[in-house]
Amino acid sequence: MRSIISPVLLILLLTPFFLRAENDTTKTTPGNPPSITRLFNQNQFEYADSTFSINSSLYDFQKYVPKNTLGNTGLPIHDLQYTSFSSSLGFNYYKNHYDYYSFSPYNLNFFNTRTPYTDLFYVMGTKEEQFFKFTFSYNVKKNWNITADFLRIRSGGNYLRQGTNDNCAALSTNYRSGNNRYWLLSAVVYNSFKNTENGGIADDSMFQDFGNNDKKLLDINLNSAKKSVANGTIFLKQILNFGRHSEDTAQKEVIIPGSRLILSSSVDGNYFKYEDENPSAGYYSHIFIDSLKTTDSVFHYKIENELSWKRVDNLRHRGIIDQAGFGLSLRHQYGYVWQQKSDTVFNNLIAGAEVYNTYSRNSFWWRVSGHYVIDGYNRKDYNAEAVIKKQSKDSLNSITLKLESVVKTPDFIYDFYRSNHFVWENNFGKMQKNAAGLSFIMKKIKLAASVTYSVYTDIAYFDNYAMARMYTGTVAVLSAAVKKDFTFYNWHLNNAVIYQQTPDSSVIRLPQFILEHSLYYEHDLLKKALRLQVGASVYYTSAYYANAYMPATGQFYLQDEKKYGNYPFIDFFVNAEIKSVRVFIKVDHLNSGLSGNTYVLTPGYPYAGRTFKFGVSWKFFD
Repeated sequence: MRSIISPVLLILLLTPFFLRAENDTTKTTPGNPPSITRLFNQNQFEYADSTFSINSSLYDFQKYVPKNTLGNTGLPIHDLQYTSFSSSLGFNYYKNHYDYYSFSPYNLNFFNTRTPYTDLFYVMGTKEEQFFKFTFSYNVKKNWNITADFLRIRSGGNYLRQGTNDNCAALSTNYRSGNNRYWLLSAVVYNSFKNTENGGIADDSMFQDFGNNDKKLLDINLNSAKKSVANGTIFLKQILNFGRHSEDTAQKEVIIPGSRLILSSSVDGNYFKYEDENPSAGYYSHIFIDSLKTTDSVFHYKIENELSWKRVDNLRHRGIIDQAGFGLSLRHQYGYVWQQKSDTVFNNLIAGAEVYNTYSRNSFWWRVSGHYVIDGYNRKDYNAEAVIKKQSKDSLNSITLKLESVVKTPDFIYDFYRSNHFVWENNFGKMQKNAAGLSFIMKKIKLAASVTYSVYTDIAYFDNYAMARMYTGTVAVLSAAVKKDFTFYNWHLNNAVIYQQTPDSSVIRLPQFILEHSLYYEHDLLKKALRLQVGASVYYTSAYYANAYMPATGQFYLQDEKKYGNYPFIDFFVNAEIKSVRVFIKVDHLNSGLSGNTYVLTPGYPYAGRTFKFGVSWKFFD
């Protein structure tokens, strides 16, 4: 009870201060972010109209991490949708299941702000959970910004040897020359994940009968294992614009680009280390090197350079001569992999081309693109994509059709791996994916729907013994999603439903239904100075043969012993917004012990029991 009272008292004590605080957001109503700060991702950097404002709403504010972890915040994420087949080409070592938490040049937000911007987000919960995220952005000049990001997760967990120590940092910058000729986007990123490994609880059935006793009394599979995963990236993207000078006499030196030359460069290094002081305890099927101590490590890096040229909207709009756009690219990869006294050097040369419309008078957009690996480790891999999108004139409604075909080499880990407990050397062929998807958005009525049909051929996977295999044959996956929010006076009902169907579940295991619903009451108080939400949410997946997790490789693998899911996770939450401060109080997994002890999403890794969490986000715009 004391852990619940303390944060509540803190809110009551600080509320008067929040109400008196003066900052650049005093003239905005709750949920409406100020327009002085804009942000964009790497792909949006080239298009000024694709930036967006800071998100200051309370919508799903309390959902800061997904539930499908290995039972504790900061542990690997178990995908409930099939994402193991990436459409991107080139060398990839393995699927890193810490990517959800990681910073990368491809998921970073870049900023343009008139005044210094700071965002502090902190969550504390029972079992010593601490989640802290920090962003500071500053424009050195009107056209030059520097941003720093930091994420730290520490949590003891509900079960033995489940602690996490995650630290991620990024420093980024973006610059546009005064005459608009030269643009620069750059980032330096480092991610580190260190956690103990318990191999899951020893017996799921024992857990179900355990009741509400101390979960740390349960037997676990590994008592002396730990893992470290680290990643570092240096990224640089330079753009040189070509075109005419502005006809505006006040900006006669400014370039209006009609085409641009782009050079993207990156250096990416990755490290994986797994240790176990007692490998002979019976958890592993094989011991190949040392029965006294396991010390497995893998290091790999990749150096990549891509030169591309493309036509862009020159704002003249003289007909098809200005409407037709096209681009060409050439990318080179060089890399190195080291593991257990073996090393591999690889190269790739990848060519790409695309055709699209640069502008549209009737909001009809289309794009056809493709890439092909000319030579190297991934030789003869390719992807091809066609996208057609029709928007309404006010851009509030849109319908998109996407067709895709991909042929690619499996990740390196499937072909070659050496460690104390797993050794294989394969020569798998290419994997293939053909997919068609249709999506529909109606912003006015808060509706989004999509359906995708994918056919996979010759899929690489990890079998029931966590060994790399290839399934010779085809597997079809039908996925449909609907998101719809309803509002009745001050009551809100938000709904997200995902339906997945796999007629052949030999190697792709997915829950048929994933449901998320939130019902809450929202109202403005204190002359609209305070916005309050009070409600509950439920998360549910249907039962299926969920993949198990192997700590020694960091990968998920098939299991046929038991189905998991068919359990509702209910949360109670109170969200509040006072100017630029947002606060939530949350009872996570409120129904723990009331609906049976079957709350396991990954075999051997139960979700946490009932926990209390307090979170605060404070944004500064000066």
